[in-house]
Amino acid sequence: MPRRNSKAEDDTARLDVPEGGDTEQWGWDSSPAADDIPAAMVVPADREPEVEDAPAEPTVQVKGSAHRPSRRHLIVKAAVRVFSKKGFAEASIQEIAEEAGMVPTAVYYHFSSKEDLFESALGYAMDASSAAAQAARPDDVTGDAQSFKDVVEAVWDWTAAHPNAARMLFLQMAGGATPGTRLLTKEYEDRHIRRAFDYFPVDEMPANKRSAAAQQAARTLRVRTMIATTIAIQPLRIEGGPLATISVPRLRSATTDVCSKMIEGR
Repeated sequence: MPRRNSKAEDDTARLDVPEGGDTEQWGWDSSPAADDIPAAMVVPADREPEVEDAPAEPTVQVKGSAHRPSRRHLIVKAAVRVFSKKGFAEASIQEIAEEAGMVPTAVYYHFSSKEDLFESALGYAMDASSAAAQAARPDDVTGDAQSFKDVVEAVWDWTAAHPNAARMLFLQMAGGATPGTRLLTKEYEDRHIRRAFDYFPVDEMPANKRSAAAQQAARTLRVRTMIATTIAIQPLRIEGGPLATISVPRLRSATTDVCSKMIEGR
């Protein structure tokens, strides 16, 4: 088995970071996060780790835990890891089953087809990112420039903490690999567009219906442009993308600044 590079080696080779630079500041971090632990790394609750300095508690408990994840949930998360790296066409149920530590028949017990599993995995990523935005600005919090910045920061934090789910979300939603994913993408975008209207209040009542229609059209264009910008920036910074060598803090700051100017109208 070939030696697996360390995270620093992978990042430096991928992004051509200057020697001595901080690799965590650059591009897209696709290393596993706590939420993306492969099945092979899961330690059963009834077996102690075989390494001398292992933590007293296993990272994830598979047996004997009141909170153990369902097999369906484990399959979805394994699918996220595989689809995020290989895409829909190249990934196979066999690979996903192996990633989940199961046999293919166990996957088919929960999902009727690869398309069904792909849509579930993409929906999982969409719901997780939406939950991060919702937590940053609940529905009862006023939508203004500051709360928008809070949402942007929360989504970027989620992206860093869950690189596989984020990678699948931002790479796969645009392609529309199946009719179901195209519908999911539309629902995802519409959900965030509806919430984004709160950031663009109507300043004054229009004089007539024609003025009202023009005002609404302009407001809708600003909203859609802002949401498209926040979504489009992510795939552009993935390995090999045109923004991959720009540091994350700079990208976060620039994205927030540009979108805030859209909200403020200047």
